[in-house]
Amino acid sequence: MSPFRASAQFTDNWEHFDFKVEDGVATVTLNRPEKLNALTFQSYADLRDLVAELPHRGDVRVLVIAGEGRGFCSGGDVEEIIGELQKMEAAELLEFTRMTGAAVKGLRDIPIPVIAQIQGIAAGAGSVVALAADFRLLSTKASFAFLFTKVGLAGADMGSAYLLPRIIGAANVEQRDRPQGVIELALPPDRR
Repeated sequence: MSPFRASAQFTDNWEHFDFKVEDGVATVTLNRPEKLNALTFQSYADLRDLVAELPHRGDVRVLVIAGEGRGFCSGGDVEEIIGELQKMEAAELLEFTRMTGAAVKGLRDIPIPVIAQIQGIAAGAGSVVALAADFRLLSTKASFAFLFTKVGLAGADMGSAYLLPRIIGAANVEQRDRPQGVIELALPPDRR
């Protein structure tokens, strides 16, 4: 942490996910279990801002990202994001792509280890958040789905086309359900 700080306070209460710091471990819990922790415009922005802020706190040595309930993250909320994206002009789409890209780049660039704790589905943007982590801890019920082209977002994959082959190797990219190389540790679904 740099000794040079501005006067702004750190954010301890994030509106669009649960956040806590205990013993040097920052935990983000995506908290929309009724929608398998689908992301909204606001939760993308909060995640982007959180990963920019964490390196300056000084009390965080690792970041854990988890989902509440039976899924890690089902990606962008179909009702709140996907429909709205299809109505946007090119400039607005570019701003959205830049925001989501900044969140993923922030996860890759943050100078602390990032652990994705995956139970159930990691789909679309949720799969990319998992790929952006340094380590992925999966329950035996975890699965991945890359859905961008199915919702008309070809070319806006948040970096999955870059990250996936670098994690699992180009030869394994065609495997869909549980690509080899993504799994660091598989745990029973009730263990956290």
